[in-house]
Amino acid sequence: MAKGNKYKFSIQGMPLYPHIKLTRERFPRILATRIIADDAAEYFGAFLNRTNARMLLDFLNRTFRLRSCDINIDGSFNYPCTMHYKRRCIAPCVNDLTDEEEYAEMVGLLRLFLLNDRSLFGSAMSSKITEASNRLDFESAAKWRDILEAVEAYWADARRSPWVDGTSDTFTFRTSDAGLDVVIISQKGTRVLGERIFTYAHSAEPDAGQAISEIIAQFYQFHAPKEIRVSIALPKKDALSRLISTRIGRHVPIVTLTEKTQRVSTDRAVNRSNADLDLKRAIVGRSSREMMQSLRRDLNLTLTPKRITAIDVAHLSGTDQVAAAVSWRDGRIDTASTQSWLSDSSSEVGSLRGFVQRFVAGRDDDIEELIVIDGGPAQLSAAMAADLPKHIAVISAVKPAGAHGSVSHFLVGSKVRVEFDAANEGHLLLKHLRDEAHDYANAIHRDTREFAHYYQLAAALPSITETERRKLLISLGSVAKVLSAEPSELLPVLAGDRAEFASADLVNYQMGETRPVPPLIVPTRLQAADGSAEDLRPIGT
Repeated sequence: MAKGNKYKFSIQGMPLYPHIKLTRERFPRILATRIIADDAAEYFGAFLNRTNARMLLDFLNRTFRLRSCDINIDGSFNYPCTMHYKRRCIAPCVNDLTDEEEYAEMVGLLRLFLLNDRSLFGSAMSSKITEASNRLDFESAAKWRDILEAVEAYWADARRSPWVDGTSDTFTFRTSDAGLDVVIISQKGTRVLGERIFTYAHSAEPDAGQAISEIIAQFYQFHAPKEIRVSIALPKKDALSRLISTRIGRHVPIVTLTEKTQRVSTDRAVNRSNADLDLKRAIVGRSSREMMQSLRRDLNLTLTPKRITAIDVAHLSGTDQVAAAVSWRDGRIDTASTQSWLSDSSSEVGSLRGFVQRFVAGRDDDIEELIVIDGGPAQLSAAMAADLPKHIAVISAVKPAGAHGSVSHFLVGSKVRVEFDAANEGHLLLKHLRDEAHDYANAIHRDTREFAHYYQLAAALPSITETERRKLLISLGSVAKVLSAEPSELLPVLAGDRAEFASADLVNYQMGETRPVPPLIVPTRLQAADGSAEDLRPIGT
C-alpha cells in the first residue's frame, strides 16, 4: 500500500455527470452543468442519463419558470420579455407581476423537487392550494394545482426519471502509457446510464485501490447510487462506506466484485469506454491558439484572431429586419458578447452594415477579432463599408445553392476565395458560429412577429403597470376594446388617478402620438458558461 495522498483527487473543475446548478443570486437561475465550482451555488444531481437530464431541464424551465437571463434584475421593468409570454419565466423584472418574496417561494418549491422529496413537496403544494382557495384567490389556486399535476405526471413517467435511485456505480481501472485510468460505469439493472473516466499520470507503480478510494470520497458529495461496486479491494472500505452514508443520509454499501459477480453489461461498457479513450488519445487536437494561427494562414488574414464573431440578418420578405451576433473566445461561446438589433431598414445589406457599425462601435477593447458574415459578395461589401478599426477583419461564409445549412467557401476581401474544408477544425468552428448566429437571428425574428401583439398595450398605456393593463384586458375583453375605451369604462377597473393616467395615455395613442414598443427579447441560457454542458440543451417530450 502506497503512503500519503499520492493520488489526491478533487472534483473541483472536473467534468462529472449532469447536475443542476441553482445560482446564488437575488433572483436565482437554474443551469445545467458538469462542473462543480466553489461559487456558493447549490448543486443537485447527478442526473442520468444525458437525454433525461435535458428533458429535466426543459421541465424545470417550463414548470417553475425561473428566469433564464443574466441581466440585472431590480423589478423596475415596465413590461416583461417574451420569455414570460412563452410561459417560461414569472418575470421578476416587473415588480408588480412577481416580487422577490414570490420568486423565492417558487425557488423553494423547485429546491424540494430537485431533492426528490415527494412527500414534503406534495404537502407544500396542497397547503398553497388550500390557502389560495380559502381566500377566494382561485387564479393562484389553479396555478399551484397545475404545477402539482405537472410534477406528479413527471414522477409517474419512469422513462423520464433522471434520478440515481436504484442505480449502481462500478469502479474499475487499467494502466496505460498515459497513467492510471479509473472507469466509472453507472447502471440501472443491465442498462448503462453513464460512464466517466479519470486519468492519473504517474511516474511510479500505481496504487489503484488508494486512487479509487480517494475518488469515491470526493465524487459523492451530492448524490450516491444504491450501491458502489469496486473491482479491487479498497483500504478502509467500511470507513469509506460510513463516510458516504453519513453524507448522503442513508446506507451506501461498497461491494468488492469478483469474476463471478461482475456483470457482462459492465464489462462491455468498460471495454467500450477504454476503446473510446484510446481513440481520443490517438487524435492530437490543436490548441485554440494554434487553430487561430492556422485560420490566419488558411484565410490569408492580416491578423491572428483572438475572438471570432458571426453575424447574420433574418427577415421576412425584406420586412422586420433582425441582426444577431454570437462570439467565441478562449475555446467557448462568449455569452457576454451575444447581441441583437431590430432594424428599421427595409434592406438586408443596409441592416447588416448598420449592425456591424453599431457592434464595432460598442466594443471597448482592441482585441484582434474576425467577423464572419453569413452571405455572399453583397453582404461582405456591406460589412466592409462599416468603419472598421485595424484590429478587426471581416470575411463571409457563402452557402452552396440549395443547401442553406452548409458552407461552400469563404470570401476574404473582394477577390480571395477559400474553399470550405470539412476536415479543418477552424473551418468547422466558423461554420458552427455562423449556424449559431443564424439560429439566434431567426429565433428573435420569430419572437418579434409572434409576440408583437402582447406589447400593444404597453405601447399605448405606458403610465400604468403591467398588472393594471391586464386587468383592463380581462375586464374589456380584447386589446381593440381597451384601445378604444372611454374614460368611464376605465374607472370601474382602475383606481381614480390610475384611470386618469390611462385615459391620458389613450388620448395620445388615438392621436397617433405613441411609438410602438418592440417585443423585449433578451439573451437566455440554461447551461453554465464554464460547465462543460453545451450538449445539455433542453428538449421537450
